[in-house]
Amino acid sequence: MKKLIAVVTLLLAFSINANAQDKTELTSTDKGTKEAAMLTEYLGLNDTQNADFARLFIQKHTVLEDKSLTAERKQELSRVVDAKIRASLDGNQIEKLEKNPELFKTLIN
Repeated sequence: MKKLIAVVTLLLAFSINANAQDKTELTSTDKGTKEAAMLTEYLGLNDTQNADFARLFIQKHTVLEDKSLTAERKQELSRVVDAKIRASLDGNQIEKLEKNPELFKTLIN
C-alpha cells in the first residue's frame, strides 16, 4: 500500500511539473500578436493594420514550428514576410523601420 501511494504521489508530482513547463512557452498566436504590437507601437499603426500584421506574424510562427523545415524554406519565409511588410507600409514607415535593424530582423525571422 505504501508503494502504491508513493507511486501515485510521484506520478502527480511529475505531471504537475510538466504542465507548469508547458504554460511558460509562448504559442504562435502569442508570439505573432506580440510582434504586431511592437511594430504597431514603433510605427503608430492603426487597429486594422495591427490585426493584419498579427495574422502575418502568427502564420510565420506557425510555419516555423515545423521541425522538418529546411534552412532554404526558412530563408524563403523570411523573404516573403519582408515583402509583405514592405507592401503594407508606406515609404516613410519603411525608412523608419529600416533605421531599427533589430526590430526589423525580429519581424522577418
